Amino acid sequence: MENKKLFIFDIDGTVLDNSKSIPLETKQAIKELSESHEVAIATGRNRTMAREVIEELGISSYIVCNGAAAYYKDEAIYTNFLNEEDLDKLIDIADEHDHQLVYETIDDLRRRNEVPGKRMKNGMTFVGFDVPAYDRTFYKKNPLVQCLLFIAEEEMAIYADQFRHFRFVRWYKEGIDVLPADGSKYLTIKILANHMGINLNDVIAFGDGMNDIEMIRHAGTGIAMGNAEKEVKDVADRVTESNENNGIANALRKLNYIK
Repeated sequence: MENKKLFIFDIDGTVLDNSKSIPLETKQAIKELSESHEVAIATGRNRTMAREVIEELGISSYIVCNGAAAYYKDEAIYTNFLNEEDLDKLIDIADEHDHQLVYETIDDLRRRNEVPGKRMKNGMTFVGFDVPAYDRTFYKKNPLVQCLLFIAEEEMAIYADQFRHFRFVRWYKEGIDVLPADGSKYLTIKILANHMGINLNDVIAFGDGMNDIEMIRHAGTGIAMGNAEKEVKDVADRVTESNENNGIANALRKLNYIK
């Protein structure tokens, strides 16, 4: 009998089409798949932002905030918080250069800046959500798992090599995720797979964005969506059709995991 597999799906640009809906064929494919294998979400979104998709797909295992937290059967099995000393330094540098920042816990988003700038507005629109509520000192009362920093690529040098405990992953032309240095979707997938008793060779991961590169490269089978960034396609074992053209369902059929 074939080993039980763990299938990992990113949300934006992978499960969701460009109108931020789950195509019917994708939903049906994941439902059929879940009857024989383990299925999980791995997203840069926090749990609140991911909840609608998780519930629509009927999934109870998920990794949120780019690997900062993992849940198995809706129970937390892992959480990784941002280093407080480096967070204070990040906030100081962002304030000095007038770079806007969003604080993120597993379930909440709050913006540091009273008046949201164009970059923040555009970035939140890009992921289909409103600008978070304002709470400048939110980080002092709530342990953060991630920050959203709204800067362009040419401004990255301001932050480079200053944060021993952070890593930066771009998700938008003017937006980056600030993550724990020892955290990523893939590292947390390893924790989830181990918890399930599934070998990493039996992990199949689907994604499209820069924050998916590590899991696509190191999963047993890494599958890039047709709409994926070139860097993601370059490390994938397979490239399927786009999120607009039933890429998930088509790949699962070609690999004989669904009918």
